[in-house]
Amino acid sequence: MAARRKPTIRQTQSKLRQSRGKSRSDSRAGALIGRAAFLLALFGMLAWFGVHTVRERLLILPVFTVRHIQVEGAENLNREGILDAAGLRLGDNIFEADLVGASGTLEKEFAAEDFTIFRKLPDTIVIRVRERKPVALINVGKLVGVDAQGVPLPHIGADMVESLPIITGVESVKALADSSVKERLMEGLRLLDAIGRQAPGVQKRISEINVANTSTLGISLIDTGLEVVIGNNGWSQKLPNLEKVIGQVTARLDTVRTVDMRFGEKVFIRK
Repeated sequence: MAARRKPTIRQTQSKLRQSRGKSRSDSRAGALIGRAAFLLALFGMLAWFGVHTVRERLLILPVFTVRHIQVEGAENLNREGILDAAGLRLGDNIFEADLVGASGTLEKEFAAEDFTIFRKLPDTIVIRVRERKPVALINVGKLVGVDAQGVPLPHIGADMVESLPIITGVESVKALADSSVKERLMEGLRLLDAIGRQAPGVQKRISEINVANTSTLGISLIDTGLEVVIGNNGWSQKLPNLEKVIGQVTARLDTVRTVDMRFGEKVFIRK
């Protein structure tokens, strides 16, 4: 009697792959059968009761009662304030909650870039916030945050003074409705962004940007109190040398109060 050969490793692996493939096929077949059964049951209900009756029956099911309202993405905005303003209530039916109305109310009440509200069945409503990022504070009698588009952020204030530069030369938040005032603010924000890209070491030291007159646009440094007048043009030539100029001037003349870089390669200093 011939001895039975042991299967090779390759044959064993082949059988395992075939077995796994069959298992996956069976699993997919089972899932399809389950979906088909669900659809048949749903169509049967629709045919038997009618569309409106099925909808009414679904609406009264206790499983679709709102038990959780979540706020996601709110770092600086007040979460409790968002929940109150949205007007969504626990205990209501989740399908009857007015998500569109709640979103519109929140967009009017809060300075956020976007609010997205959606249902997470069976019992949760999610309010997802995309906040505007503050890049500076404007001094208008009190400190108010602004984003890179110059949009005021009333919920950002003096508590961020250590991490954000202050922009002076804007009389009030209402004054930003004047296009000339808004343009001066935007010029200061553009300068801040340009310094961040071309002289990042200086950006961290900025305490103030004065936008009262864009022709004398400049910055003040938090560590030395030095004022640097940059002006509103030629930034691509001036800013790469900004940190070097500041370092040279302050190292040689510790009594310097102002550095004027508006005139190309000529740098003027005032004590």
